[in-house]
Amino acid sequence: MSESSEIQVSSFHISFDELCISANITSDYILELVDYNIIEPVLGSEPQEWQFNISAVTVVNKAARLHRDLDINWADIGLVLNLLEEIETLRNENSSLKQQLNRFLS
Repeated sequence: MSESSEIQVSSFHISFDELCISANITSDYILELVDYNIIEPVLGSEPQEWQFNISAVTVVNKAARLHRDLDINWADIGLVLNLLEEIETLRNENSSLKQQLNRFLS
């Protein structure tokens, strides 16, 4: 994804209620995710006023799956998500380095 498209996507917001509906989880779970800093509202001072970056939908869906499928506590999900992101970053970096090495050896 290009940098300009990332900027455009990050400017879209979703409401608290829309986030609950899109992830098919209760408002209590969204509140817990906010309490544990797994997601953060970008606008609003109270839950019913909150607006989230559209990327929060992906994070909430991942968090809900981890909680449901692996029975991971909400408090630990932030750590798990960070580790998964780190793994993805390392995989991408490794792939890039392999490509560079192959060009060098060819």
